[in-house]
Amino acid sequence: MAGHIIYVHRTIAATPEQVWEVITDVAAFDRIFRSVSDSRLISEGPFGVGTTWEEKRTLFGHHGSEELHVVECEAPLSLAVETRLKHDVVRTSYRLTRFGAENRTRLAMTTSVHMEERTPVEKLAWKFFGGFSFEHTHKMLEHDLEDVAEEVRRRVGVAA
Repeated sequence: MAGHIIYVHRTIAATPEQVWEVITDVAAFDRIFRSVSDSRLISEGPFGVGTTWEEKRTLFGHHGSEELHVVECEAPLSLAVETRLKHDVVRTSYRLTRFGAENRTRLAMTTSVHMEERTPVEKLAWKFFGGFSFEHTHKMLEHDLEDVAEEVRRRVGVAA
């Protein structure tokens, strides 16, 4: 059973490389994103497929710690991260596209929840309460984009 798919995007006054540095700075996520209260890198080595970290945030109504794994990475253009929340798999994909003649980047995020392993009771609960989760998560993702733009502006010194 497929759950929600949420798509958000924003244009940021910076190069894809500058935006990439922010969205892959795991150690600073708790300072960058208002929805993250703690982040801790678990894996070692350069950022890429296999990078793993733990963070505390709210996502699809889940509050608490989750372990995230980079499952796709083509720096500085695309990235996919997955986490498991009980019976669900949440996947967030990032696409960075150079936009216009100036140093501008369109950052697009697509987040989906896959609920194939839910029990019948959990599926029924989703039918009643899933809309609330969708609205809350959509707003959080919009805030994430605002937070990325603000951090890029802070680091680069331009209006994001």
